[in-house]
Amino acid sequence: MFKRINKFKLALWVFMIAYIVYFSVLAVMRYKTLYSSYYDLGIMNQTVYNTFRALKTGDFSRFLEMTNTVGPEQIKRMAIHNDVLLAFLAPFYFIFAGPVTLLIIQTVILASGALAIFKIGQIVFSKIKEKELLSLVFSLAYLFYPPMQKANLFDFHAVTLSTGFLLWMFYFFLKNKFYLSSLFFFLSIFTKEQLPLTTGFFGAFVIYNGWKNKETKKIRFGIILAALSFIWFILSMSVIIPYFRGSKHFALEYYVDLKNPLNIFKYIFRTRTWQYLFFLLGPVSFLSLLSPIFLFIALPEFGINILSNSMNMTNIYYHYTSVITPFIFISAIYGTKFFWEKTKKIKLIVFLIVVFTSIFAYTKGPLFFSNEKEIHPFLYPQKEIADVEFWAKTLKDENLKISSTGQLSPFFTSRRYFYTFSKYYDLSDYIIVRINEIYDYPEKNELVPVYEQLVGDKRYELIYNKDNFKVFKKI
Repeated sequence: MFKRINKFKLALWVFMIAYIVYFSVLAVMRYKTLYSSYYDLGIMNQTVYNTFRALKTGDFSRFLEMTNTVGPEQIKRMAIHNDVLLAFLAPFYFIFAGPVTLLIIQTVILASGALAIFKIGQIVFSKIKEKELLSLVFSLAYLFYPPMQKANLFDFHAVTLSTGFLLWMFYFFLKNKFYLSSLFFFLSIFTKEQLPLTTGFFGAFVIYNGWKNKETKKIRFGIILAALSFIWFILSMSVIIPYFRGSKHFALEYYVDLKNPLNIFKYIFRTRTWQYLFFLLGPVSFLSLLSPIFLFIALPEFGINILSNSMNMTNIYYHYTSVITPFIFISAIYGTKFFWEKTKKIKLIVFLIVVFTSIFAYTKGPLFFSNEKEIHPFLYPQKEIADVEFWAKTLKDENLKISSTGQLSPFFTSRRYFYTFSKYYDLSDYIIVRINEIYDYPEKNELVPVYEQLVGDKRYELIYNKDNFKVFKKI
């Protein structure tokens, strides 16, 4: 007899596979049609590629190596961010070496979070008859969650993977499978230097949960997580990054206003902060607010984003929401349990989640039916695509030193030495530029003089000139 197929699990897998296919294709198309950039797909690809070559050739001087984004020298990735998880991705380059691999891995790991949410829901809603329906609704709400989808499409970042890792860490904690929970804990803290702050708060929660339920193993587990988180954070910020960078973390400049503690209130109570929280909490019907203890776990990440003077960190278009997203959903699940215990109104709960998810997916999501749909890769491919692909193949020898403008760079960073187009262009054997990226982009004040210098530089000859696309070769 065949085992009866669970319709809720079947629906979940159908949506997960659809998500993986759709967002993998869209992410790859963004790269192929020149909508990705050096910041950060090009940077990430060069780091992983060099690590791959280190593994393949035994030249471990290339391990986690990249070319300085603002200088001519080779540096270790830890001089910018301590996202050493990138080294774990290098073996996948034995299958296919290039940005496509990173984009697909990112999509798959994010999609796996829907399965983790379903399993978390099964545990939290165990006393509710409709537990599978509720679990499925939350899994689908996650797959349609605009901040997660937009992080998925904003090139590639190791920290974006933490969304899936943290959800699995929490699930295995609920199952008392502490070794597996520890595995995802380590994967999480290796995605970026500030992650240990959040996992440290999670460790504190585990200690509290163990003390409340008189479970010694949980208390011990929580202490270990909190201690390891503290140690890794201190090492990252005080030892690793300063050692490889030669100075303090560059992002500390984002918080210079906090030298005056009263400015904290200026950032907390500004309109932008409340809009940011609205777009984070709204897609789950603000149910997270009914169980704030789980939001408290992500408090460090909330603080890092909200108190920063970088406007990018308080919107939902980049990767800065990745650490927060898991706890938005975990708290919403527990908030739903609380709401059900008070009302017993399952239909109302499902209705609220479906309606709010649909509204935010339509107004803020990148899907093809949304107001902010991401359709440029399909409808508006940039005209230099064929030229870029030709020269990427022509100059595929990784020993060549290449410089290019930003949106061309992901095609040329599979090599040891790559220089984003700047005053250091003379270190390159070939220079590939799009004129509009020089004259029309925000960096024009810096790049226009450099380009005009290149045009008059007798050391280089123009070997290809087609409209907006030019290739220079060192003589």
